[in-house]
Amino acid sequence: FRVDPSVRHSVWSLTIGAFFTWVAIFGANQAMVQRAVTCPTLKKAQIAMWLNFPGLCIILYLCCFIGMFMAAFYEKCDPVTTKAVTDSNQLLPLFVMDILSQVVGLPGLFVAGLFSGALSTISSGLNSISACVLEDICRAYFKSHFREIRARLLSQIFALAFGMMCLAMTYVASLLGNILQAALSLHGIFGGPLLGVFTLGMFFPCANKWGAYSGLFGSLILAFWIGIGTAVQKPFLKKAIMSVEYCNFTAFNASLLIKPAASNVTVVRDAVFPLYKLSYMWYSTTALAACVVIGLIVSFITGATKPSELDARVICPIFDILFPFLPESIRKPLRFGVVHEG
Repeated sequence: FRVDPSVRHSVWSLTIGAFFTWVAIFGANQAMVQRAVTCPTLKKAQIAMWLNFPGLCIILYLCCFIGMFMAAFYEKCDPVTTKAVTDSNQLLPLFVMDILSQVVGLPGLFVAGLFSGALSTISSGLNSISACVLEDICRAYFKSHFREIRARLLSQIFALAFGMMCLAMTYVASLLGNILQAALSLHGIFGGPLLGVFTLGMFFPCANKWGAYSGLFGSLILAFWIGIGTAVQKPFLKKAIMSVEYCNFTAFNASLLIKPAASNVTVVRDAVFPLYKLSYMWYSTTALAACVVIGLIVSFITGATKPSELDARVICPIFDILFPFLPESIRKPLRFGVVHEG
């Protein structure tokens, strides 16, 4: 419960920080938005999102329960400390082999499930980014109309090219440590600034395009700075499970057991730049706040947009939605001059 942004997983980072991470994933991520806009009506898109919600919760709860069970299973013999595995991402396959290796075919089915889930996610991402490049770059800046066969061929070429780039990036991904943390970190680094731009445009009538550009790129630079700095300096993370008390040392080379001295840990932790200690769960929230603050400052410097000149449909009357019970005399000033009637 400590209000410390450097704590990797706290009540606050897993509620407030994760809230903005998932809002960015569902509200500003191209793969999710593309799924929503393929629905014929807004109502059906909302139904699709609500149908997705319980399935996602089940998956996340299963992951949590698996992690808790693994922590209990390896409580007195940590495979990472004993070098039974070289990376924490290998713990789950090791656990499956420890528990299910006597059941013929089941470990293979587990691995097949992992790969099918990963390939499904990758394919939808590649499809989304190729469609985005075709529609938002090629059609917007080069040629507005393509024949259907040429548009399909271009999208396939883009998907192939980005797929090759993904293969090249696997080496970088192998250096990012825990794969779930790396994925959520990237969602925060890229999704936070995008969510900030949407927030700036939807809730702040005074924002202009220069504020949006400045907020987007400023928050993106900040997020990259934190993310890359954390990956390079690697601040010390206290692990809960490190005991080797009940290990069978006939299966391990005891000389490989490496325990860092407490003094070294302290020195390393103190040497890390404070911003690099920020929990990855706060990346999206930090980028969102930076985008809004930078965007508003630049908008006021360059000339704020007049609310009377705005199309009211692009501004969300947030106070009318959250506090509809308030009298009109209070809610009207909170619209900041935007006329929503009619």
